[in-house]
Amino acid sequence: MLAEYPPMNNPNPSQSFPLAFANRGEMVIITDIRATDKLRQHLGDMGLTTGVHVRVVQADTSGQVILAVKNDSRLAIGLSMAQKIMVTRVENEVQ
Repeated sequence: MLAEYPPMNNPNPSQSFPLAFANRGEMVIITDIRATDKLRQHLGDMGLTTGVHVRVVQADTSGQVILAVKNDSRLAIGLSMAQKIMVTRVENEVQ
């Protein structure tokens, strides 16, 4: 089961960017999912919803983004999917 965290206090949407642009090793929080209802449901079934913290394990232009979620479980998503997930950086995150 993936952990969901409460939304960040006053997240600044102007600092959100697509997950596809996050750097390797970065901890981010999902702030929005800009996709169809079907894709939102699919991502939700995988535990990727707003408020969830994830760490980027691998992000490159090969077309795949690998995320670490609760208990360091790994989840791979396509680059086009990662472009629809908006995130902000989490500063001073205890891992």
